[in-house]
Amino acid sequence: MKNKGVQYMLLSSLCFALMSALAKILGRHLPSVELVFFRNIIGVVFIVSSFLKKPLQQTGGRAGLLVLRGMMGTVSLYTLFYCITHIGLAQTSTYGQAFPIFLAIFSYFFVKNDRLNRKQWMAIGLGFVGILLIFKPDIHIPLRHHLAGLNYAIFTAMSFLSIRELKKYYDTRIVVLSFMIIGVIASSISMMLGEIVRTNQWDFFIGKFVMPQGIQWLWVLLMGLLAMGVQIFNTLALGAEKAGVVGVVSYSSIVFALILGALLGDTLPDNVTLMGIGCIIVSGIIISLKRENPETKAIEGTT
Repeated sequence: MKNKGVQYMLLSSLCFALMSALAKILGRHLPSVELVFFRNIIGVVFIVSSFLKKPLQQTGGRAGLLVLRGMMGTVSLYTLFYCITHIGLAQTSTYGQAFPIFLAIFSYFFVKNDRLNRKQWMAIGLGFVGILLIFKPDIHIPLRHHLAGLNYAIFTAMSFLSIRELKKYYDTRIVVLSFMIIGVIASSISMMLGEIVRTNQWDFFIGKFVMPQGIQWLWVLLMGLLAMGVQIFNTLALGAEKAGVVGVVSYSSIVFALILGALLGDTLPDNVTLMGIGCIIVSGIIISLKRENPETKAIEGTT
C-alpha cells in the first residue's frame, strides 16, 4: 500500500495525542510522577514479554551510557507528564516537537562530521524564535511550567543522541527497557518522598501516591497501551518511509493535541502562541528533511 509510512506515523501521532489526553484526565486526580510510574510499569511488562518471542541479539559493553540514556529518558518523561497536567496539550506537544532543534545543535558539537549548513542554522534560529513566542510567561502559565516544557525538548534530544551510539551495542528493546526500569525506580522514589515531604514546590519530582478508583484503572491501562502503540507505529513508519518524511508527518501530533486539548477544556492558544507553533513546525520540517537520520524521529519513540 502506498504511503504506508505516512499512515503509520499518523497513527503514532494519534496514539500519542490520545495518551496525552488520558494523562491529562488522570492528572486531575493523580500526581504526574504516578503517571510516569504506570506508563513505565506497563511498558516493562510488554518489553520483557517480547523477549520470549524474539531473543536478544546484542554485543553490549556500554552499560554506563545505557544507564545515562535511561536517566535522560526518565527526566524527559517526568517533564512530559508534568507539562501535560499543567499546560495545554498543544503547547506540550509543540515543546516536544522542538527537540530536533536541540538535537541538531548537540550533534554539531559532539558528533564528528555532523555539520550544519546556513539553511539549517537559519531553521534553528527560526525554531528558537518560535520557542520564545510560546515561552512568554503570563498569569495563566507560570514560568516554571514553560521551563519544564523546554527541558522536555532538551532531554529528549540528549536521549536521541545517546541512542545513536547505543544501537551499535544493544538490542533496541534493551535501550527502551533501560529507561523504563529507571523510570519505575525513580517514580517509586518520588512517591515514597511524597509520603514524608509536604510541599507543592517540588511537585515536578515529588508526589504522594493516590490509589486509582473505578474507571481510572481502565484509563491507566489504556494510557500504557497507547504509549506502546506510539512506539510500534513509530517503528513501522520508519521501516516503510524515509525518516525525513516521517518526521514531517509527526507534526500532526500538534494538530491532534490542539483538538483534544480544546475538547478537554484547554484555552485555545492566542495568535502569538500560534505563530510560535508555526515557527517550530517549519523549523523542524526543514531540519528533518535535511537530516535523514532515523534516530531523530519522532519524539514519541523515546517516551
